[in-house]
Amino acid sequence: TGKSIVKIAGRRYLYLPKLGYIKTSKTGVLKDVKIKRYTVSLEPTGKYYLSIQAEVKAPQKFKKTGKQVGIDVGVADLAILSNGLKYPAFEASYFEKQSRIWQSKYSRRRHLAYLLCEQDKHQKVLNLRSLESFSNWQRARKLKASYQKKVANKRKDYLHKLTTHLVRQYDVIAIEDLKVKNLQKNHCLAKAIANASWSMFRQMLEYKCERYGKELIAVNPKNTSRICSKCGFNSGAKPLEIREWTCPNCQAHHDRDINAAVNILYKAMPNGQELAVVNS
Repeated sequence: TGKSIVKIAGRRYLYLPKLGYIKTSKTGVLKDVKIKRYTVSLEPTGKYYLSIQAEVKAPQKFKKTGKQVGIDVGVADLAILSNGLKYPAFEASYFEKQSRIWQSKYSRRRHLAYLLCEQDKHQKVLNLRSLESFSNWQRARKLKASYQKKVANKRKDYLHKLTTHLVRQYDVIAIEDLKVKNLQKNHCLAKAIANASWSMFRQMLEYKCERYGKELIAVNPKNTSRICSKCGFNSGAKPLEIREWTCPNCQAHHDRDINAAVNILYKAMPNGQELAVVNS
């Protein structure tokens, strides 16, 4: 870590006081900014990353559109909007599969290398082998880290594009105030919820709404999937496999997720439709 001045030496080249000239990327975004601190870190993939703390101008606010939307999050579809639009959950099956394969190979090769190291100690050989000396284990470690990093990068890229699009399109965004950690205690859904990245999705919406002059409202999700958005009738709890239902009071047919998104928007709007609670 350093506090000295970092200079742009040319296209894709930076000058770091302690390291000299290095080749990097995205030097164009550093124009007209004041760099205060930098950190160079080595990732498990074997690549070096440069993190920069900089002072930049306040970003330009997005234009007002006069639109409001409620968003219900899910597993199959990450974001379901009150206007009927659905955005699918992040999917990178190939890289996730490769990550699992190399995780298994990594664990097995590391265990075998550990046994050989212990065997050397037991036999009291002169030149003891270390875990770092086993090239197969090192290769598996780097490949495992590489595929895991690709999955993480692709997920973050997808969420950035989706959240920026939503913030650009809507002035007021209403979402559920979910306790993700509590939901992940359900072992049947924990992996799917973690893969959907609900927490990261909300965090991005929060800071982007603040940055670009939009409003984010978190509402209590209680009964949002049970109440009819047409008449306010509470039809009670429904199993997760039921994705569509018909209100027994007004006979309106609902998509479960879209109906929940509409109710979330109603809860967020102070002058919106008041949801009646009618016992079934």
